[in-house]
Amino acid sequence: MIEKIKLDLNLLRQLADPSDPALRAKVLADLLEYPEDDPDLIAAKKKIPESPWIKATLNGHNGDGTWGDKFGFYKKYEGTSWVLLHLSELGAPADLPPIRKGVEYLLSTAKSVNELKGIGGRKFSGCSNGVYWRYPIICLAAHMAAVLSRFGHAAHPITRSALASCMHHFDPEEGFICQVIDQSLQPQCFMTVPKVLKAFLAIPENDRTGEDDKMIRDLVKLIKKFNLYVYAARDSREWNELTYKMSSKERLEQKPAWISEGRTEPRREKAGWLRFSFPLSYNSDLLEVLLLLGEAGAEYDEIIENGLSLLLNKRGKDGMWKMTGGLNGKMWADLDIKGKPSPWITYRALLAFKNFGLLDKEGNN
Repeated sequence: MIEKIKLDLNLLRQLADPSDPALRAKVLADLLEYPEDDPDLIAAKKKIPESPWIKATLNGHNGDGTWGDKFGFYKKYEGTSWVLLHLSELGAPADLPPIRKGVEYLLSTAKSVNELKGIGGRKFSGCSNGVYWRYPIICLAAHMAAVLSRFGHAAHPITRSALASCMHHFDPEEGFICQVIDQSLQPQCFMTVPKVLKAFLAIPENDRTGEDDKMIRDLVKLIKKFNLYVYAARDSREWNELTYKMSSKERLEQKPAWISEGRTEPRREKAGWLRFSFPLSYNSDLLEVLLLLGEAGAEYDEIIENGLSLLLNKRGKDGMWKMTGGLNGKMWADLDIKGKPSPWITYRALLAFKNFGLLDKEGNN
């Protein structure tokens, strides 16, 4: 059993620095458990729009609920979909005009899956109540459902329809059916699993249906099945080398034979998931997975302990964790410095331990 991590007072002061009110509010509420009516917490929340990253990102708003050019809804990572997701991750208030307009834009631009033709339409066969945005991919539907729920629209029919799209594509043994992943050696898309779990966890507990709760349990089970991040197909590198010049049709014809020959097993670690960053892309990392499992109330077991041990081994002597991945240079602003100790990653890491009862708040010194 991992020993509890003691919260160092100097480290907490650093994380709760008023220069980043968004992070300060998270630290006070999540790590120190300040009550909602605490004056310091209220003051920090009021100043969240002044946080450097949030301020710079809000300044990129076009004024109509969008960011980027008219073709940039999914542009990585300055487009509308990514901006709204990342703003929701940092705790930006829902009542800010750009966010209100952004939510209105999402609600007005969702498309019924019944409009889809070809392979996209076939993959949604039987899902008459689903919706999608720009591209009929489940990670995008999950992200937009999370955004809508976080900004007060968990019960909206569009949100529920986006979640219906996710459930329709779920394979409880492998992940999510996806036309993008069809071209890889992965049987289904596992990268989307944490994203969909995030979307269902964004629904307030009192608003979740029995079907929502079952989906959360099934997603947790699947993540544990692959030991949190050990899901990459064994021979995927060889597959990519041999098929990159093939047509899509040829790859689709070859894939079943490779899988039946056992070319996916045993699964490999997804090394990139050990490079921590925030905010994240369409891919996850081990830290995000541990945070989601804790939020979902997953049972602490050897799998989770091994994951937390890996996380703990990444901690520096200064008590902080570095940002070793990230989207710096691709967003409207950089959050922390890649390769340097990151206040945001450190807050998230400490929260992961706290969610499993492994943070000693009495150990302040």
